[in-house]
Amino acid sequence: MGKKEEKKEKFRFKGERTKSTLIIASSLIVYLLTLHFNFRIGYTLITALICAMGTYELIYVVGGKSKALIAAACGVSVLYTFSVGYHVAVPHFGVVVCFWALLLLCMTVVLNQSIKYIDAVMALFGSVGLTYALSCAVRLNDLPYLRDRFTHLEGLYLFWLAFGCTWLTDVFAFLVGRKIGKHKMAPHISPKKSWEGAVFGTLITAALNVAILFVYSLIATKAMGYDYFLMRSGIKYLYIVPVSALLSVVGMFGDLSASVLKRNVGVKDFSNILPGHGGIIDRFDSCTFVLPTLYGLVVLFADRLAF
Repeated sequence: MGKKEEKKEKFRFKGERTKSTLIIASSLIVYLLTLHFNFRIGYTLITALICAMGTYELIYVVGGKSKALIAAACGVSVLYTFSVGYHVAVPHFGVVVCFWALLLLCMTVVLNQSIKYIDAVMALFGSVGLTYALSCAVRLNDLPYLRDRFTHLEGLYLFWLAFGCTWLTDVFAFLVGRKIGKHKMAPHISPKKSWEGAVFGTLITAALNVAILFVYSLIATKAMGYDYFLMRSGIKYLYIVPVSALLSVVGMFGDLSASVLKRNVGVKDFSNILPGHGGIIDRFDSCTFVLPTLYGLVVLFADRLAF
């Protein structure tokens, strides 16, 4: 490839990446608006689409091409997400998941020419595991249904905290690692990640989360008509730093686990649905670890996280 062709290719790549970035930003703004105004069908539908596309990518990345398997897995993913969004309890959930797994294995027997065992495994993981993880964004937003002491604005803050920890850590770890990173974290998995970037990315993110909480509290309390210093409900500052640090570390493991899978199957990205960014899982790999972790912390320690 000549220099002119190489420049054109780089320009085309940057143009596609810019378009994809605008699409991601626009979608995120729409998603946040549906959450803020509690437009349930809106944020549930967006989450369901993300989960279904992620499930498709997991099957596709291992070479699965069976339309029947993809349709079934994506359909289950959407139904599961809507059950979360509309608080529909699935009776005997463990039994249902077991029968779904058995059905997938039966499909590998009946359609053995088109469905491999690994395809069924990825279909199960995507439709149940990945969907559960990403739908925790909806669960965080719906915290008032879980605990009376949480307000809708506090649920929104926890949503911001989860995504902020993933993306802020990634950005600052990359920037710091590019400048002073010398010790590779996982050279055989992700050569660009360094320990210096990871440490400083985590610390900077924790500091920013404290500042964000302060600003958010001022805005939220005024919106609710409370005096900030007399507010009786809210997220404790004491726990933000350790929680933020934990989520940053967990998010890095999510990123690395996705990289391991891609290396095992020999691909660069999960898909090319977002040119320049890769696929849905390439953008939400850290979130699949962070969202359920934060939701678990809130469920287990809600009485201590809020006062």
